[in-house]
Amino acid sequence: MLNTYSLTNKVAIVTGGGKGLGRTITECLLAQGMSVAICGRTENTISDTIDDLSQHYGERIWGAICDVSCAQQTEDFVKQVKNRFGDIHVLINNSGFGKETRVWETSESDWDDVMDTNVKGAFLMCKYTVPAMIANREGYIINIASQAALNGYANAGVYCASKFAMVGLGKALQEEVREYGIHVHSLNPALIQSGKLPDEPIDSGLIQNDDIADMIVYLLRQPRRLKIDNIGLWGF
Repeated sequence: MLNTYSLTNKVAIVTGGGKGLGRTITECLLAQGMSVAICGRTENTISDTIDDLSQHYGERIWGAICDVSCAQQTEDFVKQVKNRFGDIHVLINNSGFGKETRVWETSESDWDDVMDTNVKGAFLMCKYTVPAMIANREGYIINIASQAALNGYANAGVYCASKFAMVGLGKALQEEVREYGIHVHSLNPALIQSGKLPDEPIDSGLIQNDDIADMIVYLLRQPRRLKIDNIGLWGF
């Protein structure tokens, strides 16, 4: 394919990159020749992942503890990434979780926890990475949203609200950064078999982590003139 975007020697940030889907995305990007910085809230998860992946990818994998809902931690993390790798080309907003509660039974603290991580976290990561992308007049931001960003589901009100907001944020940001050659994408997967153990069989009705990681690489490798958005993914 002509005029595809080369990923070799580019730098990506993957939030929640120490486990599950985030780790799979991280490994996939490393395999494409990228350097990847990961962050998360659990020190052991981040350090174990770095120790494991660095055996094959060396210093192209790095990470640090960062609560993406905290502005100071997020700003410091992004500064460390730029100091270590020199630039930032791709941001994968993957950190997120939900609460299984009915709307009127959702506590204020549960609402704040979900919204702060899923929405505020994506906002803060964009806030501190976009200036570097503007300077380069190139960049990709991929938000891992959900079918819950497009549909309402019982017992998932705060999760749905957060993912609707994430997609809305991405759409607004896209209009603001278009002139700088920055692409903003949203992926809207259905249920994912994210925590599958190595000896656990694949559930053919659920999306696999590799499916989403491969889709991210597909998006990143498209010609820069092409814009794809709000991609839905389902088990089949």
